[in-house]
This record gives sequence, structure tokens and C-alpha cells, in this order.
Amino acid sequence: MNRIGPLVAIMAVLSGCQSMGPEKAGEVNSRSGLYNGSRSVLYQVQKDISSPEQAMQIADAAYQAGDLDQALYQYLRAIELDPKRYDALVWAGRIHRERGNQQLAEMAFADVLNSAPDNLNALTEMGLLNLAMRRHDGAVEMLGKAVGLDQKRLGGSAAEAGPVDVASLKVDSQSPLKVYNGLGVLADLRNDFPKAEAYYRLAIQIDPRSALVQNSLGYSYYLAGRWEEAERAYQQGMAYDSNYKPLWRNYALLLARTGRYEEAISAFEQVENSAEASNDVGYISLIEGKLDVAEQFFRSAIEQSPAHYDMAWENLNRVQQIRRIRQMGGKPDSVAVAPQDEPVAQ
Repeated sequence: MNRIGPLVAIMAVLSGCQSMGPEKAGEVNSRSGLYNGSRSVLYQVQKDISSPEQAMQIADAAYQAGDLDQALYQYLRAIELDPKRYDALVWAGRIHRERGNQQLAEMAFADVLNSAPDNLNALTEMGLLNLAMRRHDGAVEMLGKAVGLDQKRLGGSAAEAGPVDVASLKVDSQSPLKVYNGLGVLADLRNDFPKAEAYYRLAIQIDPRSALVQNSLGYSYYLAGRWEEAERAYQQGMAYDSNYKPLWRNYALLLARTGRYEEAISAFEQVENSAEASNDVGYISLIEGKLDVAEQFFRSAIEQSPAHYDMAWENLNRVQQIRRIRQMGGKPDSVAVAPQDEPVAQ
């Protein structure tokens, strides 16, 4: 087995496949034993794939169809057939990241970067993974290197570490959009909203119709208190892609914060059920200290889903606890920020 064999085996096992069993005599694909059970016939039929190009084509089609097991299997098959087919290993890492297997995703991206430190896709994915894991220094390092490579391609230069003059950066349609968007998110996390907007403007030059970037720009405006501009950015993003769920969540958050509760419910219901939407609006109202409004929406969530919606009960109890503290003349502790208050970078 080549040098990536142990990594690939671990990735396949932990991706939801069954444990390894004895290899069948004459089996061409040494990893087909990792896929047994109800899917064994499918992989047995395709064991004769002998070129990385064919494996990549099947993997890409499977990924688009949502069959991540098949996609992962074929991406690993491609890298097995051609150890320098790093795009296959990057895709395998993406699948693990989407599944929440952050450690395995990191192993895949690191494996690529150990052999090809200037691989733009691996740098991008490692940077975004670090951002998701709140390892901001690592995200800055990886995304900064990616920007440097992109600027070199365009005939310029950019520092891989230290402050970057965003105004000096150039992009075109081939530039890595998620890199510039990710750097904008990092700037937002530092409350450097002008720098964040500058990065998002570069990303818009790369893809003027990106729902991802409009969502990030809208959230940046929201954090800066520029709520009208945030709403315009969200609405623009929804015009580009009405199925992009993070846009609807952040738009609903904005509507709830501005007291447009029924509109917020409708927006949340684009991505979750009615009980969850009522609970989320109630939670936002709780953060704002609007206990009567919060209680109304928590009770609505419970009425819609009384049998299993424990979260709404917990939040309703929190409202009552805060009321008792206030009646006793105390000051309740700050309420934790809601999960949907997190910026989205993908």
C-alpha cells in the first residue's frame, strides 16, 4: 500500500462504512472490503475501475447526486491509482468536513499540503476548516498563503503573514472566492468591518451573483449596525439563490431583531419547522430582554410540538427565572448568544 494507505483506510472506516474483513481473492480494489452490507453489490460491480479519471467522473456524479459514500469511495480509489491526484484527496476531505469529521478532513488536507504546499484548493479548505474550528491564526496563515498564490498568478504579490493592504489586491473570475470571503469573515470577527467589506467587494468581483458572499456582506452590515444595508444584501442574495439556507437564517435573525416577528417566523420556516421557528424568534427576543414577547413565542413552540420540544420548555423556564431575579431586585446574568448569531463561511 502506498504512503496514503493508512490515512485512506482510516477515512473510509470512520466515514460510516463497516469494519474491514478478509479481502476476496482476485479483488482489484483493495478497499472494497470496507463497503459491505447493503451496498456491497454496488461497489463490487465497480471494482474494475482502473483509471483515476474514470474514478473521478463517477465520484463527481455521486457527489452531485448526494451519494457521499459512493463519492468518497471513488475519490479514494482515484488517489490510490494516482498518488499525485491531490484534487481527489481534497474532495475526500471536503466530504468528511461536511459530515462533521473535522479530524479526518484535516488529515486529508494536511496530507496534500505535505507533498504540495502550494496546492491552492488544500490551502483554501484547510483555512476554512481552521476558521470553522475557531483556530483563527491558522485560518489567517492558510488563507493568506492562498491569497499570495492568487496574487502571484495575477502578476502581483501579497504577504503571507502580517497586515495586507486589501486595496492593493487584484482578482479575476478564476480567483478563489471562498478565500476572500473567509478573510472577510475573519475581519468581521475582529470587528474590522471596513476591511471585511473590502474583502467581500473583492469576492463580488470574482462572482457577482454569489449568495454566499451576499450573506457574508449582509451579516457584516448587521454586526456593524447597518441593518437597512444588511436587509438589502440578504434580499439580493436570495434573488441569486432562494435555496441558500444560511441567507434565510440570517435574514430571519435580522427581522426578529427589528421586531418584525411574523416576517421572521416566515423566514425561519424556509429552513425549519414552525415550532423551531417560534422557538428561535423567542430566543432572540430573550436575548433582547423582551421577556413577554419571548414567552409568547416559546409557548407557541410548545403548543405546536408539545410532545418532544424540550428546548422551548427550557427557554420558557429561563424566562421565568429571569423574571424572579428581576422581582428580587437582582440583575440576571447575560444570556448566551444564539447559535444563529455566528457568521457563516463555507
